[in-house]
Amino acid sequence: MAKGVTQLEKRLDALLLYIQPHWDFLNCHMVNYLTDQHWSRFIPEAMRKEINNKKDLDLAIENLFWQKKRSTNEFPEWARFLTNGEHERLSEHPELLTTVDQLIEEQENATQLNIREFMSAKKCHEVELAAALVDNLIQSTGHQQDFCIVDAGDGKGYLSSRMALQYGHRVLGIDANAANTENALNRNRKLQRAWNGLTERAELQSQGITPKRRGKKSPTRKTAKSVPVLENYKTTARFINTEIDFGNLLAEHFPTVPSAGNLSICLTGLHTCGNLAATCLQVFHARPDCYILCNIGCCYHLLKERYSQQEFFGNKALMDMQTDFGFPLSQYLQKLQIRLGRNARMLAAQSIERTLDAKELPNVTLYYRALLEVLVCRHAPHLKNELQVGKVRKFENFQDYIQKCAKKLEAPWLAAIDVAELQSLFQEYALDKHFLDMFYLIRMSFAPLLESLILLDRLLYLKELGYDRSYLIDLFDPVISPRHFAIVALKTSLSQAGQ
Repeated sequence: MAKGVTQLEKRLDALLLYIQPHWDFLNCHMVNYLTDQHWSRFIPEAMRKEINNKKDLDLAIENLFWQKKRSTNEFPEWARFLTNGEHERLSEHPELLTTVDQLIEEQENATQLNIREFMSAKKCHEVELAAALVDNLIQSTGHQQDFCIVDAGDGKGYLSSRMALQYGHRVLGIDANAANTENALNRNRKLQRAWNGLTERAELQSQGITPKRRGKKSPTRKTAKSVPVLENYKTTARFINTEIDFGNLLAEHFPTVPSAGNLSICLTGLHTCGNLAATCLQVFHARPDCYILCNIGCCYHLLKERYSQQEFFGNKALMDMQTDFGFPLSQYLQKLQIRLGRNARMLAAQSIERTLDAKELPNVTLYYRALLEVLVCRHAPHLKNELQVGKVRKFENFQDYIQKCAKKLEAPWLAAIDVAELQSLFQEYALDKHFLDMFYLIRMSFAPLLESLILLDRLLYLKELGYDRSYLIDLFDPVISPRHFAIVALKTSLSQAGQ
C-alpha cells in the first residue's frame, strides 16, 4: 500500500468512533426542533442540567462560543463536549495536511495580484491563491509549455481567466450549463480590456501606493505591456464523467496543442459542486493524460451516496442525474459501508469559523419555520416533513411570516389559522427560541468533523490507488472562504494512469 494509507485509516477510525453515537443528532432537521423535542432528545442530561433559563443560555453562548478563550468553570460539561470534538478536527492533525511551501520547492513566482474588479473580495482571495497554486504545480514539472489546464465547473470563469491572463496558460473551462460558458467568455472579454490598468493598480497597491482613480476621459497610460490575447481561454458545455476525452476537446479548441500521447493536462476546479469534486478525482485516475489534479470541492449536500437512501425533503431528481457515487470513494470506507445522510452533508457545508468570527446566531426564520411545523402537526399532520417552504423574504413578524408562507404554498388551511392562535403559539415557545440558538451552535460544532470525513475519504481514495504524491492543503482563510481545503495529486509517470 502507498505510504500514508495506514495513517489515514487510523484517523478515520478515530473520527468515526467519535461521531458514531451522534448520527441521529447530525441527521436531525432543524424544522423538527420543536415537534420532535430535539433539545431533550439529543442534548445529554448532564449538559441540560447546566442550562435552565435565558440568562444561562446567554452566558453559555458568550463563554463557550464567542470568547476566544473558553471558560471551563461555569459550564464544564458543555466545555468538555466541545473540546473533545475540536480534537477531532483536521486543524488539530497537521500531520495529515501539507502546506503550499512544503509541496512547492522555491521558485520565482509571479507576484500575486489583488484584483477585486469583476469579483467579490471572497472570490478574489480564492482566485489569487488557487491560480498561484496551479501555476506553481505546473512550473514544478519543468514542462510547463506542454500543459493545458482543464477547469471543471468553470462557472463565470473567475479562476480560468486569471490563469489565462496572468499566467499565460491555455485553459479550457468546462461547465454543464451552456449559459455559464457564454457568461464566462463575456466576463473574460471585459476583464481582458481592463487587464493592463488593473494589474498596474494592483502592483502599485502591493508597494503601498494608493493609485488615483482614472476617469473615462483620462489619457491612456503608456505601457510596454501588450494586451493579453483571448486565444488561450476557451469554454465548452459538457457534463464531466470518466468517459470524457479531454484530448479531443482540447485539440478542438486549441489547434496547436501537442498531439495525443504528448499532451499533459492539469485538471482543476474551484468549488466544484457535489459529485463533480469526486468525479474529478476519478477522471484524474482514469485519464492517462491528466498529470496534475488540484480540486477544491463544495456543496456536500449534492453528493450521491453509495449507502444512504435518506434524502430528506427530496433531492431525488437531481441525484438521479448522477451516474457515479461521490461518497464514499475509498475502498476502506466502502467496506465499512459508511453513510452520512443528506442532513449531515448539509451540516458539513456549514462554517463554524465564520459563525464564531461574526458571533452570528441563526436567522429568526429558522425559529419561525420550526413554529410552522407545530402548526402543520396540529392542522395538517399528513404534511409533516413534507412542506418545502424555502426562503421567505420581507416579513415583519411571525404572523406576517405565516401569511406569506400560506400564499407561497397555496395552503388555505394555513391562511385560515386565526391571529389569536398564532400569538398564543408564539408566546408558548418564546423561551425555546433561545434554546434553539444553543442547539444550532452545538450541532454546527460538528461541521468540521463531517467535512474531515469527506475530505479524508477522498485523500485515502488517491492513496489507495498508489498516488503517493497526493495531498490535502489548507489553502484559504476559513472565515473568508469556508470551503478552504484543496486536494492535490501528481502523477510521477504515465504508467500510473488507469492502473
